Amino acid sequence: MNQAEIFSYILQRNQDFIAKATDGLSQTESVLQLPGESNCMNWVLGHIALYRDEMLAGIRQKEQMSAAEVKLYSVNSKPITTASKSSSLERLLKLLVQEFEALSKWLESNPEGLQQKTPHDIARRRGATVVEQFTILCWHETHHVGELNALRELALVSLGKGWK
Repeated sequence: MNQAEIFSYILQRNQDFIAKATDGLSQTESVLQLPGESNCMNWVLGHIALYRDEMLAGIRQKEQMSAAEVKLYSVNSKPITTASKSSSLERLLKLLVQEFEALSKWLESNPEGLQQKTPHDIARRRGATVVEQFTILCWHETHHVGELNALRELALVSLGKGWK
């Protein structure tokens, strides 16, 4: 398996899990928070989309998020709650599919492109080459995808379908 295939596989698995974790949930359920300093599902999904956008920028593809969305889902942004602004769950899920499809298409058609240099502003934060950037950001995405299981359970409990 080459590097492009590995990244494609990771992104596909993450995308499948995102679809499974969000299946049947509403906007209201997506903004429920666990006790403590955790993030809600809506923020986690928006944060994943933010870093997929950064992957797109690294390969000089069009980013999908608005400036307002970037502000909402960046590191150290304000928590998203039932009372705060957020993108709709539907919007986030569409965005994640679009970004996934764009990244998958690029990886399939341009595997040698992983060795290209990233733009200077990205190189400073994430690595000098696309493969370095993708390695960091795929790990970061997978970390956050792992949070979705507990957040889905929280939503199911709120629906009366979870733990008894």
